[in-house]
Amino acid sequence: MLTDRVPPIAPAAWLGAVLLLAGSVSPHVVEAQAPRPGLDTLARFERYPLLVPDAQAHYLSSHDRTGGNDDGFDGTYSALYVDARGEHVIFDVKGPGSLYTLWFTSRESGFAPLGWGRIRFYFDDEPEPRLDIDADELFGAQRPPFVPPFVFDRFTSSGGHVSHLPFPFQQRLKITTENRVGFYNAYYHTYAPTRRVDSWTGDEDASRVVRIWNAPGQNPNSETEAEVLSGSVNLSAPAMPDGEMAPTVVEVFDWRGAGTVTALRFNPLAPLTRYQLNHLFLRISWDGEATPSVDVPLGSFFGSGLGEAAVRAVPLGMHPNGAYYCYLPMPFWERARVELVNTNPDPMPPIWWEVRLATGAEANYSQETSGYFKARYRREWPTTEGADYGILDTRGRGVYVGQVMTVEPIRPEVKRWWEGDLRIYVDGRRQPAFHGTGHEDEYLGGWSNEWLMNPYSLPMHGQPATRDLTQVDFQWSAATTVYRFFPGGVPYQSALRVSTEHGTENSATAMYPSVAYYYEHPTPMRQVDALDVGDPRDEAAHDYRAVPATSVERSVAQFEGVDDAVDVAENGRAVTETSRYSLRAPDEGTTSSLRLRRLYDQAAIQEAEVWVNGARAGIWYSPATNASKRWAEADFIIPLDLLNGRPVVDIEIRVVTGPWSEYRYELWAIP
Repeated sequence: MLTDRVPPIAPAAWLGAVLLLAGSVSPHVVEAQAPRPGLDTLARFERYPLLVPDAQAHYLSSHDRTGGNDDGFDGTYSALYVDARGEHVIFDVKGPGSLYTLWFTSRESGFAPLGWGRIRFYFDDEPEPRLDIDADELFGAQRPPFVPPFVFDRFTSSGGHVSHLPFPFQQRLKITTENRVGFYNAYYHTYAPTRRVDSWTGDEDASRVVRIWNAPGQNPNSETEAEVLSGSVNLSAPAMPDGEMAPTVVEVFDWRGAGTVTALRFNPLAPLTRYQLNHLFLRISWDGEATPSVDVPLGSFFGSGLGEAAVRAVPLGMHPNGAYYCYLPMPFWERARVELVNTNPDPMPPIWWEVRLATGAEANYSQETSGYFKARYRREWPTTEGADYGILDTRGRGVYVGQVMTVEPIRPEVKRWWEGDLRIYVDGRRQPAFHGTGHEDEYLGGWSNEWLMNPYSLPMHGQPATRDLTQVDFQWSAATTVYRFFPGGVPYQSALRVSTEHGTENSATAMYPSVAYYYEHPTPMRQVDALDVGDPRDEAAHDYRAVPATSVERSVAQFEGVDDAVDVAENGRAVTETSRYSLRAPDEGTTSSLRLRRLYDQAAIQEAEVWVNGARAGIWYSPATNASKRWAEADFIIPLDLLNGRPVVDIEIRVVTGPWSEYRYELWAIP
């Protein structure tokens, strides 16, 4: 429980339950600049609302490619391949990118060392690694720059060996291990081939990020000038007309005009119970929208669905002085309205509030290139056997920031719900862009006993509270609340679906509430044209040619993820040298970025050069394979300057490592 509750703000003459303000501010005309990949992305908190048309987020893990639970116990899927040196390659990405999070846990237990030898980082096709270090030294959190607040050892992160230190790269990053590892995951971004990235050297200045991440509870947007608005509210018990409860709604803050909320704080003057926090809702509406963008229980919104807890995340949390804080920037262009809704049967204690509102040039965002802040609350009591628990399902363009999730077993002896894998589907692609290996792994801990028995709260991930610990045979079960924020976000251009298994193949029933935090613009990217390879009429219409000529293959396979038992039949070709085709181009001036999507058989490693209108666009490399669930879809970002105003886009695929599998191509335009 939080103690020493001190109001974070002083009383003012106009203190009251409602504040209505008229903003005489200029429209948002100065656009916030996109940060550089790497440390600058972590330091620039104001960049969260910015749409990112030239980046994709990915997740590599040791998940069982067959859909089972062999996620790292035997190391079956713990390497992409073994290279000519005999090193186990766990990460291999070509083109501009940045690795943001790398996690491992021991194959023995949560508090055991990794014990598999050295880990090596090769940059930009250099013959020797820039970083060659014993893995236990890297994650020992003692050797700069691999120290907190970026790197945490297995005792601090309760079974997890975690690095949030960014490793940006311009041409390629290849990570190898001396011996085969067990469980691991890696979260990273790739960028358009034209994006300039400064590859990691180890000499980068991380001081700004260190200052922010070492001070959870303090405003990371402090360099942005803002007006401080504050007050207090009293929430009476809900009315009971005709025996039915009518929630009490109190308007906290109402601003007409444009601006950006850079800090939102509440401080109840007496501790709130778990029940009260789960039945007092925060509601936020932007620009007169009919459905609020935020309608979430106060406890879950600030990081805990199990009552007050030591939530010390940088974006949001619960301060030791009793204040709840959120520093995710929230731009708006016409009006911002914040309300509290009491559905408890009893009145609430007085609640102090504070809003920091920026209206100057530094806070200005373009409405065309920024998203509205949203927080989506869901719960299932209980979950459905055989079906994922859905955290978010949305359409539009935006950036996913992260999630808070609470799990409450329906009975203490019900365990192994933690074996459920996280799955994030991006832009309608039919296999997950993120496929995890279990709850304790997704929240960067490790092994259920160590994880549940040792709560932790760190800048971007944590498990701040467990309740009702119960030993069942050799394992412990408990209710838990967890959070994870992705330091660079997860950009999406048309749709995003986030879900998780509850137990292996959704076999463990439990109660799940969750909050998804994201920014969204309502205009999704659109499909401009498509080519069905293997269809004679479609190939003729798109002037498709393969050299040497290949025969059409009929394949029946499955995608990884939720629908991994569903057979999908497609016609396509396996190309050994080149293929050429033309796709209709979007109208000039109507798009900010182009994506070329490929449906392919991922049974083997594939690589090709992509040429657009006679110019080399970049490398398309697919080192991840799956011989069990063979269908995959991937997007390649086409630089806009290669279109040259032409009505068609001429594509040439030059195979480097093949055969190159192609069953369908789609061209997508981002507004």
